[in-house]
Amino acid sequence: MELLAATGDPPCETGFNACSLLWRMTENRGFAVDGGAVIDTIAKVLLIIIVAFVLRWLVNRFIARVIKQVTHAKRPQSIAELNNLLGSAKTRREEIVGDRRRQRAATLTSVLQHINGVVVFSVAFMMILGAFNLNLAPILASAGIAGLAIGFGAQHLVQDYVAGIFMLLEDQYGVGDIVDVGEVIGTVEDMGLRVTTIRALDGTLWYVRNGQIMRVGNTSQSWAYVVLDIPLPPTVDVDEASEVIMGAVRSFAEDEDWRESVLDEPEFSGVASMTIDQTTVRFGLKMTSEQQWAGGRELRRRISEALKDAGVSMTGGRIYVPRTGSGPAAQ
Repeated sequence: MELLAATGDPPCETGFNACSLLWRMTENRGFAVDGGAVIDTIAKVLLIIIVAFVLRWLVNRFIARVIKQVTHAKRPQSIAELNNLLGSAKTRREEIVGDRRRQRAATLTSVLQHINGVVVFSVAFMMILGAFNLNLAPILASAGIAGLAIGFGAQHLVQDYVAGIFMLLEDQYGVGDIVDVGEVIGTVEDMGLRVTTIRALDGTLWYVRNGQIMRVGNTSQSWAYVVLDIPLPPTVDVDEASEVIMGAVRSFAEDEDWRESVLDEPEFSGVASMTIDQTTVRFGLKMTSEQQWAGGRELRRRISEALKDAGVSMTGGRIYVPRTGSGPAAQ
């Protein structure tokens, strides 16, 4: 070894590489060869990791842009007129659930970006194994056999993925929708092929397997029916109180801040229930799904104020409202 080092012949290819650099620094043949190989391998691994992250970021941006353009693209006028003439401008599902482009775009973007990350990092992992001069053929063969065994043993995992695919294709719900999946009610934060992430009303983040979702109640598709059950004392004049409540509901429906969210005339369903303590009357209003919760809260506030102004107490009896003075006084 000392004889070979003394000759001064470089142990590696000429040019700028780790081996030649170490050789010029130490003139130790063994250290230059082994150390150069280690440094070159580490450099390859780092390069693969950096390229994988950059590629995933670029593809994710491309996916988001393409889906946004596709889901929000407007049809040419001639095609739109032809669809109207053929009666295919809207499918039956579109008539039921309304415009779902924003929710579908968010859901498709999330799922495709997740798949993109899995594919990119899987390929990067195989390339890293190749950088260590590992024979990938036995590994791939073993992975195929193991995959079959896992497939038979992990039937629930396969069920989750299959259910997730059908949920995505059928657009049962999307990111941002308020859903009821049985034990959890909340807003869909993220949707994957295996797990759906739901933020409950109390802030708890739930991870629900798609294969465990037997039913889905989506309150964010198309429109919603705001049902108001107003409790009144048993001695109240139902017709008089109903007129007061309907006046408040009509005023709400005609308000310029809420007019676009109201889709139909308010309806009075009559007395919903009656006990010895109270009589409950029911009203309904068809609204857009996005404003149903805020609209319901505003309606209850206005109805409460309207009943107080009319001298009708919601807890029992009537209250006296003087024509002059600062406010109502109890009889």
